[in-house]
Amino acid sequence: MRRRLLPLLGTLVGIAGVVFVARTLFTRRDEVADALSGLDTTRLILSLLLGLAAMTSIGALWTWMLRTRGHEAPARRAMSWYFVGQLGKYVPGGIWPIVGRAELAVRGGVERGAAYRATGLSLVTTYSAAVVAVAAGSLLSWSRPVIGFLALVALAAGTFVLGSRAVTQRVASVAGRVTGRELSLPGRTDFVRLTAVHVPAWVLMSLSTSVTASAFGARIGIVEMLFVTSASWLVGFLVPGVPGGIGVRESVFTALAGATVGAPLAVSLALVSRVVFICVDLAGAAASTIVARSSSGAPGR
Repeated sequence: MRRRLLPLLGTLVGIAGVVFVARTLFTRRDEVADALSGLDTTRLILSLLLGLAAMTSIGALWTWMLRTRGHEAPARRAMSWYFVGQLGKYVPGGIWPIVGRAELAVRGGVERGAAYRATGLSLVTTYSAAVVAVAAGSLLSWSRPVIGFLALVALAAGTFVLGSRAVTQRVASVAGRVTGRELSLPGRTDFVRLTAVHVPAWVLMSLSTSVTASAFGARIGIVEMLFVTSASWLVGFLVPGVPGGIGVRESVFTALAGATVGAPLAVSLALVSRVVFICVDLAGAAASTIVARSSSGAPGR
């Protein structure tokens, strides 16, 4: 029952987010049109390249997780598994980014359990790094500092949980009953280390969004953008059943950035940033597939 209700609730939240964004677009359509008319396409290309660098770094870390556990994961082929698997996040259901990436790795010769464990760990530590970025961006810019303090509390609680074997087993048991899968949690040292190395990806994603903002002529500090971008992605990920966080991410971004740049510009920026990262996923999937096929005869690549 819980497994059915959570995606349904997430879908309703996603619909509410889409309605919020659509309503803002409609009621402020003249201002939105003015904002879109002055876009600098050169900066959008730079934004795409920064987004591609961010996603590539996450894919490289996932590949490293597979290889350090003794599995055959040639870098060029593994990056293709990663980027093509990422397209699964646009399919309703919430599990497809995990299934897509892991199953492609399985087809490439990685043991099934190891592929799923590495993929799950990759997602957990990626979004734990987003919590770090939210805390840093919020407190350093002093933008909604309460959220920053709550993020720090969440990080401290998570670190404590992973330091207690009894608590870890209990959390894994509860999570397993909710998801219907057997789960295991990383140790504290591994968790902290893997979370830390994912933080630069969020910095790059925020820089990408900052460049997109500059394409509109918007003025928003880079540290504040780190907070806004990371928080919107994190909430979009946490709401279950919403493909790619569509609607949720944009509504959170608009709510957080609107106070600085105004709602019309914030919603335009949220939508164009979404388009940029869809292009990042498509470009990454296409380029990595071409590279993987061209190097299929070269072992260890």
